[in-house]
Amino acid sequence: MFKNIFLFIVTLLLVTACSTKTPITWKERIVDKSQKHLSLEYLEYGNRNNKTLLFLHGFGESKETWRFLVPQLSKKYHLVLLDLKGFGASPKPKDNAYSVYDQAKLVARFMKEQGLREVTLVGRSFGGGVALVLALMQNDRLIKRNISSLILINSMAYKQSLPSMLKTLNQPIVGYVAIHLISNDWMAEEGYKYAFYNNDLIPKESLSYSSSNLSLENAKYAYLQSVEQLIPEDIIPVQKRYREISLPTLILWGKEDVSIRVHTAYKLHRDLKNSRLVLFSKVGHMPNEEAPHKVVSEILNFMED
Repeated sequence: MFKNIFLFIVTLLLVTACSTKTPITWKERIVDKSQKHLSLEYLEYGNRNNKTLLFLHGFGESKETWRFLVPQLSKKYHLVLLDLKGFGASPKPKDNAYSVYDQAKLVARFMKEQGLREVTLVGRSFGGGVALVLALMQNDRLIKRNISSLILINSMAYKQSLPSMLKTLNQPIVGYVAIHLISNDWMAEEGYKYAFYNNDLIPKESLSYSSSNLSLENAKYAYLQSVEQLIPEDIIPVQKRYREISLPTLILWGKEDVSIRVHTAYKLHRDLKNSRLVLFSKVGHMPNEEAPHKVVSEILNFMED
């Protein structure tokens, strides 16, 4: 048994050492590298003739995380809930293209294929990072000017330390072994406890979605790849460019977020000159599930303004 474990570890070390990966930079991933075509899964609500809100979920989540916002928002707007590459029901190919840059290029292609125009991007956490990249791509005229505004919810934006669970999963070998030994139910529950301020409000249905998504083929491979590529290598020069973004932007933030602290919200508000900041007290990293009625109210006010 110990011999088999030893051989397994040695094999992992050799694979890790011999693999060559494209640098996670704007130049390599946005400008130089072509993106393989993938058909992303999505849900659609409301009348397509109305203004479109395109929702980009956070790390390790899926389109279902937005379900509490749908009943009210779909009455007035066309909603598109997207599963990013590697998450939910979208494809999970065994490649190394899981950074915010790679995701942004796929979302841009999705928007083009679906003929989406005058789009408000709604991005939370990891999805917020993708939305910021798309806004910069539009500034650089790398994509058509179909993004009219942004809604960023507890958004990834700046260089930061990874949360404790992700730090563990980001360690070579340790992360691989851990994610395959820990039960999906435990990972889902701990993730939600970390994201919520009030654990009593965690929806049981959300735990079920999260756990079942981890059981899908290649889901854990995509999870580990995404953790490894979460912070781009050129994040410092890229984050300095946020001041170039002039799109009307609504920033929503749970004040008790322990994953991306509230000081990030203030910094983002300063950098995005045409932004409005709204903070939610006693709410954590997932306002869309912990305080959906507040999120809906602020989105409606922003869109009407």
